Amino acid sequence: MLKTYKNILNKTQQTILSAAFILAVASGINAVLGFVKGRLLATYFGDSKELAIFYTADRIPDLIYSVLVVGALSTIFIPVFTSIYKKDKARAWQTASSLINITLAFFVILAFIIFFLAPYLMHLLSVGKFSNEELRTGSDLMRIMLLSQLILVVSSFITSILQSFKYFLIPALAPIAYNIGLIIGIVLLSDKIGIFGPAIGVAIGAVLHLLVQLPILKNVQFDFIPFNFNFHKNGAGEVFKLMPSRIGSVLINNLIMTINNSLAILISASAVVHLKFANQLQFFPVNIFGFSIAHACLPTLSEESGDDDGYQKFKNTFITSFHQMMFLVIPTSVILLVLRVPIVRIVFGAAEFPWEATVKTSYALAFFSLSIFAQSGIYLVTRAFYALKDTNTPVRVGSLTLIINVLISLIFVNMFKFGVWSIAFSFTITSILNFISLTYLIIQKIGGVEILKLVKPFTKISYAAIFMGAALYIPLKLLDQIVFDTTRTINLLLLTGIASLLGVVTYLFLTWIFRVEEIELLYKLARKLKIQKGAPVVATSSIGPREEIED
Repeated sequence: MLKTYKNILNKTQQTILSAAFILAVASGINAVLGFVKGRLLATYFGDSKELAIFYTADRIPDLIYSVLVVGALSTIFIPVFTSIYKKDKARAWQTASSLINITLAFFVILAFIIFFLAPYLMHLLSVGKFSNEELRTGSDLMRIMLLSQLILVVSSFITSILQSFKYFLIPALAPIAYNIGLIIGIVLLSDKIGIFGPAIGVAIGAVLHLLVQLPILKNVQFDFIPFNFNFHKNGAGEVFKLMPSRIGSVLINNLIMTINNSLAILISASAVVHLKFANQLQFFPVNIFGFSIAHACLPTLSEESGDDDGYQKFKNTFITSFHQMMFLVIPTSVILLVLRVPIVRIVFGAAEFPWEATVKTSYALAFFSLSIFAQSGIYLVTRAFYALKDTNTPVRVGSLTLIINVLISLIFVNMFKFGVWSIAFSFTITSILNFISLTYLIIQKIGGVEILKLVKPFTKISYAAIFMGAALYIPLKLLDQIVFDTTRTINLLLLTGIASLLGVVTYLFLTWIFRVEEIELLYKLARKLKIQKGAPVVATSSIGPREEIED
């Protein structure tokens, strides 16, 4: 039995869709652990200022991790390394070694600077709303989590190397180990050292993320060359040449999240927690479906971008992937919109997280959910630009929408004194604008598409989702008022489960009635994801351990 498990863990995934399936399942498990983590944080800290300080302190370490790892690895390192390895294995390992060494050296220098500037950065991020004692606490938290990122940077390089050799299972388990480590820190240390418990948990999670992957690294005969900083004589220069635009895209998304965090502080410290919890819930379908499908089709789009057929294959893959994505994310967003209150109560409804906090979080979730389709679509359209070797257009559009997002949020918060929901509403407005703009530009770039072919399935899915919303809302209200006492958790779970089941059945029935082709996707999953003849081929890329995956 032990040998069987060992063989499974050491097995490569030769079919691309099977690798995507492993990452999707792992992402789902990781998301559940993320909700457990959120529930525990709500149990120990509620919507307190302590937790707001923790989330604020995490913004800088998260930003650095996203720029160095997501900006360099998720769409750049793997294809460059794989291409070099096919031609010259020794040069490929030199490239990997150079990238690791240069990145770590840069990180150490940057971390050293931030370590001393932490109090000033906390003052800036908190827009002057934290006391001196709170700033000291936030600075110490930032320093602890910053050092944890050093381990994650190394581990994430290992993830990308393993995935380059089609080892997806172990790298997919690494983010799960990360969240388990964080949960350990919360449970075992929060009563003893307060908010520093989760910060130590981040360090534990980073170590576990690394340790899970080390045993299988020997399978790829990893040849690491210490102190190799050769920039010009291997592929490191090629990676760094492609990084600026990619980093710009990641940076914009992180700046939006960081600015929104600071704007929430202007409302109240607890608003930071409400916004964070709502964002975590709405990001679940974006991550599971939007991110996974977008990354999955990137290699195929890249291959088809060079075909001399007027981008016809490229268009077909893009449109099919878009409809498959919408088929999954739109009903999920409707579930979050209609069942927002019971979902927030189930996930975060601890004794320290009061009813008022539940309501405010649910309002933010409602406005976030309106743009889940756009957030997911942005991932896909951005990858389509990357496949065409255009990394500048997404940055330009993203920069414009960043400015619009900040202006609208400032008007809502400063001028009209709206609550935290207004920050989510502003994010939704700019996400939809971003998606529409990018979609228009990509269509122009590939010479146009059949609008009816693009819009018709999307319209059918939307109609089915609207009726699904009614199928969710009516039983929710009836069961809440007549049958269930929802002050008890078990009854709340039953209510939410029954309403969700009725809604999903309605949606599947209507998409079948409307002849939505994407329902075949479910049949493919039921047939254990065997690739059918003529189906779009997909592939995957690296996924980081952080709960947000930045674009």
